[in-house]
Amino acid sequence: MKKFVIITIVLMLVGAGALGYSTYHYLDVTGALDKATPDEATAATVDEAATTAPATETADNSGAVEGIFAENTDKAVSAVSAMSKEQKVGQLILGICSDTEAAATDLNRYSLAGLYFQNSNFDYMTPDEVKALLSSYTATAKTAPILAVEEEGGYHATVSDHDAFYEYSFDSPRNLYETGGLSAAEAAEDEKADMLSMLGVNLNLAPVVDLPNDISQIMYSRSLCGDANVTAQFAAYVARVSQSKGVSVALKHYPGYGTIPDSYDPVVTDTRDAETIKTVDSVPFKAGIDAGAHFVMMSNVVVESIDPVHTAALSPELHRMLREDLGFSGIIITNQLDAADYSAYSDGRAAAVSAILAGNDMIIVSDYATAYTDLLSAVNDGTIPTSTLDSICTRILAYKYTAGIMK
Repeated sequence: MKKFVIITIVLMLVGAGALGYSTYHYLDVTGALDKATPDEATAATVDEAATTAPATETADNSGAVEGIFAENTDKAVSAVSAMSKEQKVGQLILGICSDTEAAATDLNRYSLAGLYFQNSNFDYMTPDEVKALLSSYTATAKTAPILAVEEEGGYHATVSDHDAFYEYSFDSPRNLYETGGLSAAEAAEDEKADMLSMLGVNLNLAPVVDLPNDISQIMYSRSLCGDANVTAQFAAYVARVSQSKGVSVALKHYPGYGTIPDSYDPVVTDTRDAETIKTVDSVPFKAGIDAGAHFVMMSNVVVESIDPVHTAALSPELHRMLREDLGFSGIIITNQLDAADYSAYSDGRAAAVSAILAGNDMIIVSDYATAYTDLLSAVNDGTIPTSTLDSICTRILAYKYTAGIMK
């Protein structure tokens, strides 16, 4: 009997001790969350869950940057490992600059991959003033930024159509080709790269390598010509020359607008057969990719014969084709993702989230605060796996090292 009483007392003391420890631990954790900011509280909750939940996946960046950025894999992996989840999310966004002062602050607030400048950002500025402005972003950014423009020439010229840049004033590639042949178009690209490099621009969202052959078709005035082989030579030349001068290029708009009639609709449909798109429209993209182009921009067209339910920018199948069939290992980027309502094509998710899940590395948006919030929420709830986020960020930073943006 005495032995039974002793055992009972011992068990009661052990139970009381366990209850006390659990209560202390609960109060400690909930107290910390009460004092934390919303972002810190979310992070603490995620960290707590990570220590109790079984490990179902781990981030593996070892194969994230095979191909043109592979030599900088180790640097990128090391840099990504030192970044917070919030910083990684920001690297998925190229923000359209509407206000140069606000953008300078937001570049760090949202850890943006960089900024995309519009024509109006440089109104009434001299070349020296533009150069100083762009330099200021690099000097103050926590992570070296992409500084992008869309300098196609003709009506789509962020820089050269300003009065202060009268010595350039680049004509459209089509006009140059029609009046002076391929050599004239290529010579302009050479000068264009010199100008952008001098200003401190490190990404030109060009060239257009779509293949319209009639003035009634989308991209006619912005493209070189309707000949796939000639456009392929142009794409390869632009990639080699521009990037040799420190200005990355983005081949656009994959998989090609081709001969689609012009339209005011934000989403147009390509009704051509898949074989034409794969064997004709892909030719210039393949040539530019083989020449080492750092970026490919996706279109907002719906290709019915390949993926009738998504725009190209939101289509997993078209991203698979770009990676596997064309062998592209660089950065896949959307066209502007909030220029229209793409919710009918985004599988019930925010377009930014659907774009990343489809296979894009980076999105272009003007409302980067909303896109950032949508992406961070998707990472927090597991819709975008941590391993995916880490792999994309590793590729982006490997690109930045390769392009000399990060040292």
